[in-house]
Amino acid sequence: MTDRPIVAVVLTGAAARGAFQAGALAAIVPELEARDLSPTIYLGASAGAINAALWGSFAHLGSERAGRRMVDVWRSMGRKDILGHPLGSIVRATSKLLPGSLVSRGPGLRALLDTEPLVRTARTVFDGQRLARNVDEGILSAVGVVATRMPSRNAPLGTARSVVFLDTQLPADGVADPARAVDVAPGRITADKVLASAAIPVAFPAVRLDDPPAISGWYVDGGIRLNAPLRPVVALGADVVVVVAADATDYAPAEPPAPPDEPWPDIADSTALTVHTVLGDRMIEDLHALRQRNAWIEQGLVPTSDSGRPYRPVLEIPVAPRPGELGDLAQFVMTRKRISRWRSWVQESDLLALERVLRGLGEGTGERELLSYVLFDDEYFDAQMEIGRNAAATALAQLDRTVAGAAD
Repeated sequence: MTDRPIVAVVLTGAAARGAFQAGALAAIVPELEARDLSPTIYLGASAGAINAALWGSFAHLGSERAGRRMVDVWRSMGRKDILGHPLGSIVRATSKLLPGSLVSRGPGLRALLDTEPLVRTARTVFDGQRLARNVDEGILSAVGVVATRMPSRNAPLGTARSVVFLDTQLPADGVADPARAVDVAPGRITADKVLASAAIPVAFPAVRLDDPPAISGWYVDGGIRLNAPLRPVVALGADVVVVVAADATDYAPAEPPAPPDEPWPDIADSTALTVHTVLGDRMIEDLHALRQRNAWIEQGLVPTSDSGRPYRPVLEIPVAPRPGELGDLAQFVMTRKRISRWRSWVQESDLLALERVLRGLGEGTGERELLSYVLFDDEYFDAQMEIGRNAAATALAQLDRTVAGAAD
């Protein structure tokens, strides 16, 4: 690495787990600055895109104040700032779908949930013009969000592509990755681009983007194809990559053989596995590839990219919860609400309705994991941020041990 390494922060898709990332960022960025590792590149997908864009708009305040603003935003977001009541949304969706399905006519549903509150919130709390000034003035080198461009109605599904919307003064010609169907779209980061990156398929409606015109189309969650945009930040010159993930960054050990009386997996288990595979496995594989390249370079080999550019060593700093930690937390918070006084049942009927829907899909690990992604609740957010701060402290301790070991 150079005397002043280029440091990037990659924020993965997280949905309601985004509060973990906010707490982690608020804790780790000031400490990195104290170690002369000030991040200047922020790139995120899904909820990670929300956090990348927010930090980009707060960066001029300095890391301490920016961290407090991040935490304040998540603490101030109640459920009504994100979603309409789930029962009302489902009833309205069914009333539109059923008549058309009976006569085989009419358009399909855009989404199951009402996200108009999130649209209003995003346009209130996110200052795209301030983010643009922070990049133009050199406070940050780059801020980007990843969204997935959907195929047109009659095109094959294999034509879906990831688009990195990137506001930067750095050369961005190496960011695109044709081998993985990843394009780059330089330009300003707008609220619509952030919302497109966070548009969870089925639950949230797709978002139409027409800027720049070359990539016009309908977009959904960036995490379904590029949940951890590592290659783009390395292409921008990052020597150090801080990966703030919503799930563990390594595979868990293999389990022993299942006993004969093992219950069959329910829908919640299967769905949670699918979500984890989409959001977690690709990220872990990309991190393993990065570690493998570092090992080759340390052995004196010089691997090259598809474009022929030689790779350089990149230090990775993973910041992640322990496996199952956020699922257990979500269940704990929900249990407290369920057994609280009767008034809470009225005030929090939306959460209780959501829990009943998930409970109908199954009971156990799968239900807890799904709940951890959709529990948009201030109490859950606050507890997550504390876990994020603890994870940041663990990552910093590991970084200090790595640096000390390299110096010996």
